[in-house]
Amino acid sequence: MPQKKSLKQIEKQQSKKESGDKGGKVEKTIGALNIEDIDSNELMEQLRKMKAVTPTGLATHYNLKVSMAKRLLQQLEKDKVVDLVSRSHNLKVYALTAD
Repeated sequence: MPQKKSLKQIEKQQSKKESGDKGGKVEKTIGALNIEDIDSNELMEQLRKMKAVTPTGLATHYNLKVSMAKRLLQQLEKDKVVDLVSRSHNLKVYALTAD
């Protein structure tokens, strides 16, 4: 047989219902590249300063996940802002185009 709830547990449950708390669920966006705090001019300036543009270096500087930095660099490569200079099975090195 299940045990009866204490008064404290019942009060907690009622207060959650009244406040509309949904259990602390966080809304996630999967696959979207959404970097609000990075201005394109700021990004280009930082890319000019870097000797070798790698996903890890970009993720460290902008406090991003490495996967997001990889997507950003892939998008910049499509837009012909950066070129792939060297590649191994686990690392890609990019450089700014000569434009």
